[in-house]
Amino acid sequence: MAGVGASAPANPACKIMTFRPTMEEFKDFNQYLVYMESQGAHRAGLAKVIPPKGWKPRRSYDDIDDFVIQAPIQQMVAGQSGLFTQYNIQKKPLTVQEFRRLANSDMYCTPRYLNYEDLERKYWKNLTFVSPIYGADVSGTLYDEDIEEWNIGHLNSILDVIEEDCGVSIQGVNTPYLYFGMWKTSFSWHTEDMDLYSINYLHFGEPKSWYAIPPEHGKRLERLAIGFFPNSFKSCEAFLRHKMTLISPSVLKKYSIPFDKITQEAGEFMITFPYGYHAGFNHGFNCAESTNFASIRWINYGKVATQCTCSKDMVKISMDPFVRRFQPDRYQAWTQGKDSCPLDHTLATPSTTPELQSWLQRRRRKAPSTSRYYEQAGSQEPHEEEFKGHEYYGGAKSEHDGSVSESDWCESGDKGADSSSESSEENAMSDPEYVEMGLEPGEVCTVSSGYHTQTVKKTAKSWRHPLRKPTARAVPSAVKQQAASDDETLEDCVTKEEEPETEEWAKPLAHLWQHRKANFQYEREYNTTAAKTSPHCAVCTLFMPYYQPDNLEERRHDVLSAATESQGSCSKEVGLRSRPLIPEICFAYQEGPCPLNTLLEEDGSSPLVACNSCCVQVHASCYGVATHEVSPVWTCDRCVSGDLAAGCCLCNLRGGALKRTSDDRWVHVMCAVGLPEVNFIDVVKRAPIDISAIPVQRYKLKCIYCRNRIKKLSGACIQCSCGRCPTSFHVTCAHAAGVPMEPDDWPYVVFITCHRHQSRSSISKSELEVGQTVISKHKNLRYYSSRVTQVMAQTFYEVMFDDGSFSNDTFPEDIVSRDCAQLGPPEVGEAVQVKWPDGLFYGAKYLGSNTSYMYQVEFEDGSQVLAKREDIYTLDEDLPKKVKGRLVSSQYRFLVPTRYRSTGSFDNNTLNFL
Repeated sequence: MAGVGASAPANPACKIMTFRPTMEEFKDFNQYLVYMESQGAHRAGLAKVIPPKGWKPRRSYDDIDDFVIQAPIQQMVAGQSGLFTQYNIQKKPLTVQEFRRLANSDMYCTPRYLNYEDLERKYWKNLTFVSPIYGADVSGTLYDEDIEEWNIGHLNSILDVIEEDCGVSIQGVNTPYLYFGMWKTSFSWHTEDMDLYSINYLHFGEPKSWYAIPPEHGKRLERLAIGFFPNSFKSCEAFLRHKMTLISPSVLKKYSIPFDKITQEAGEFMITFPYGYHAGFNHGFNCAESTNFASIRWINYGKVATQCTCSKDMVKISMDPFVRRFQPDRYQAWTQGKDSCPLDHTLATPSTTPELQSWLQRRRRKAPSTSRYYEQAGSQEPHEEEFKGHEYYGGAKSEHDGSVSESDWCESGDKGADSSSESSEENAMSDPEYVEMGLEPGEVCTVSSGYHTQTVKKTAKSWRHPLRKPTARAVPSAVKQQAASDDETLEDCVTKEEEPETEEWAKPLAHLWQHRKANFQYEREYNTTAAKTSPHCAVCTLFMPYYQPDNLEERRHDVLSAATESQGSCSKEVGLRSRPLIPEICFAYQEGPCPLNTLLEEDGSSPLVACNSCCVQVHASCYGVATHEVSPVWTCDRCVSGDLAAGCCLCNLRGGALKRTSDDRWVHVMCAVGLPEVNFIDVVKRAPIDISAIPVQRYKLKCIYCRNRIKKLSGACIQCSCGRCPTSFHVTCAHAAGVPMEPDDWPYVVFITCHRHQSRSSISKSELEVGQTVISKHKNLRYYSSRVTQVMAQTFYEVMFDDGSFSNDTFPEDIVSRDCAQLGPPEVGEAVQVKWPDGLFYGAKYLGSNTSYMYQVEFEDGSQVLAKREDIYTLDEDLPKKVKGRLVSSQYRFLVPTRYRSTGSFDNNTLNFL
C-alpha cells in the first residue's frame, strides 16, 4: 500500500473509487480501511473493494435452499416525477428456494434490457408498478467458520465496545444481516444508523446499483428532501432515517446535488462511510450480507448524529464508552455538553492512536470466545435472549419474557433504579402485517470497565427496512418549477382596468372574481345554474366541468335554460339521489382504512341538498351533511355563520361549496380535494380542513387562467400530472376552463391533464382497423412498421373497494363471489369479493363495466405482439422523440411515412434510421 501521508485532501472530485487489494493487504481489514481513506475514498461516501482472485467467503451456496426468510417485506412505492415514498409491508415467511422461484417468476423477474443504463431507466419508470418482495433484515451469515479475512461477522472494529461494555449485540449493526433481493427491490436514501460505516458483500446473483452523495454535500440533500416532503419533516426532523424516501437522479441533477453511481457485481464489497447518503436497487435475484462498523474518525460523527424522535421504538447507541475510551481528554467536557466537535469530511481516519493501541492490547489478552453471536445460515434459532423493537434506555421489555431489570446492564451508579418496564409498550407491535416498526440501533447503557458479569447475551434488532403502512393520500409535495418570476409586491395587487370578457369559459364568472366587490345575488344565480347542470353537485363537478369546449353550443343552451328557470329560486333537484363521482378515498388522509361513511346508501348513492340561502347544491356525503340535517330548509356552513362575503383562501373565485379551515378561514371543498397536501380532519363531516401542510412553493405558482386577470398572487395552484409539465392553475380556474380531472390510481387523488396534453392525446384515441399500417414496438425494444391483424375487446368491471379505493380494470374472472362467465355481471351496487394480484381477497361493490380494446400487430418478420392503443402510432400521428430514436427502417420503405425518411444528414426533426 502507498504511504498514508498527503499534503492536500485526496479525491477532490469526490468520485466513487474502486480498490483491488493483494492477498497480503486484504488480511488486515482495519489497516486497509485506513489506506482507502488516505486515498480519499471516504469523500465520495461510498467505495468498492474487489477481493483478491481466488478468495471466497463460502465454498458452496447449494445448501441454503431451506434457509427461512422469516419476515420478507413487500415494497410498495407511491409518488411521481422522481419523488417517491416507499412503504414496507411484512409478508409470510419464505424459504430461499421459494423466494428464488418468486423472484424469477414472470411477475417479478428482471425485464429485458440493453445495458445497465437502460435497466436504470426501466427502474425509475416502473417504480410504482408491481410491488416486489425483499428478504431484508435476515439475521445470519453465509461465511464459512474458518474465513478470517474481511469476515463480516467479526471485523474487530471499535464498534465491538458495545458488546464488551454492555453485553449487547444489535442485530444488523454489530452482527450480520442477510438480504435476499429481486428485481426492483430498493433501499431508500439514508445514512447508516448513528452515521456509522457499513460493509456490504454480494454473495451471488444479479448486480446491485448504488447511488451515493459525498458527505460534504449531505446537508444539501437533506434541505432538498425537506422542501419536497414538508409533512414528513414536520412530523420528524430526521425523517430520512425512516428509510422511506426515494429521489431520482434526474431530480438531483435538476437541483445540482452532486452524486455518483456504481454497480456492484457478485463477489464484490461496498463500503459506506460516515454521513454518506446512499440509495440503490437490485437488478434481480441475489443475496448480500451487511453489517456496520466504526473507526476512530467515526466517534465525532456519532456524537452529533441526528435521531428520529417520532417513534418510541427508535433506539440509539450511547457514545459514552467511545468518548471515555478513545477520547479521554475530551470526556469531561463532553459529559458537560461543552465538547464542540466540528466535522471535517476531508480528514482521513488515523492509522492508530495510543488509546486505540491500548484497547487492542486488552482485547488480545482476553481469552478468545468460541461462540459466535450471530446465526449461521440454516440455523433458525439464536442462542441468545432476543429483544426486539424497544428502547435500550433504562428498562427494556422482551418480546417473549417480560421485563428485564435495569441493573443487569446499566451504569453501576443506576443499580438502584426501578426495574419495572413500561407496560404501555407491550402491545406496540400487535399487528405484524402493518404496524410501524421504524427501529434503529439500541441505546446501549454503559457499565464501568470490568463490571459486566452477565452470562446471557442480550440482543437488540435494528430494522434497516422499517415496516410502515401506506397512507391513503401518500403524495409527496413535489411542485414543478416554472420559468416565471416569483417577485410580487403589494403594488401588484392593483387589478387591471376592467375589460369585457372574451373567453367563453370565463364569461359566467365575470362577477365572481374575489378582487371585485362581493355580490351575494350573483353567487346565488351562479350556484342555482350550477345545481341544474350535471352532476348537480358543487363538489362532484370537479370531475365533470360545466364548460366543455367540444359541446359548447349544447352546454350554452343548458345553462341558459337553467338560468331562465331559476329566477332566484334554488334547485329543484333537492331530494333526488345520485352516486357521488368522488371516491371516499379522495377525502382520506389517515393511515388505515377510510372510515365508513354512514351518509352513503347501500347502493352508493347520496341525497342532494341545496342551501336555503346561497342555493349551493351538494351531495350530503360530499359536504358532510348528517342524515337528520337533510331537509328543504338546509343551510350550508358559510351561510350559517352569516359571512356572506366569504371567499376561498386557495383560489380567486367565489361561489361553490365552502367549509371552514382549522385556522378559521374558508376554502372550497373542491379545492381541498384537488390539492394533495390538504387534510380533512374529520373525514365524514368533511371539516375542519387543515391547509397548513401546503408548501410555500404552491403559493408561488402562477395560474395560467387568472394571472392576466388578477395581478395579485394569491391562492395555491395544482399542476398538470403529465410528466414534468409545469403548467399550473387554481383548482376552480382549471375546473371553470374545462381542464379534465379524474380520480387517479391510489395513492394519488386527482389526475389532471392540461389542454396542451389533452390535445396531443386526443388523436391517439382514434380506433384502429384490421389491415391498417401502424408503427409499434417489437420484442427487441425497437419500433417497426407493422400491420394490425386483430382487434380484441376486453370487458373490465368497475368496483369500489370497502376502503374507498376504486378500480376500473378488474377482470370479470377476478370476481370470485360470482360466476360472471355463466351468470353475467352482478347488479349495480351488489357486494362482491375481488381477488387482487397480491393473491388476497377484498370486499367491494360492483359499479358497472367498460370495454377496452387490445390490438394484435404483425411485423414483417412474422412475429406478433399484443399492444394497447397508447403503444401504437398511426402514420398520421406525431412520434415522440424516444420513438423516433428507436424507429428502424426496413426493405419495405414505403411503410414508413415520407416525412420520417431521410437520405442524408439528420437533425432533431428527422428520423435517424439505424
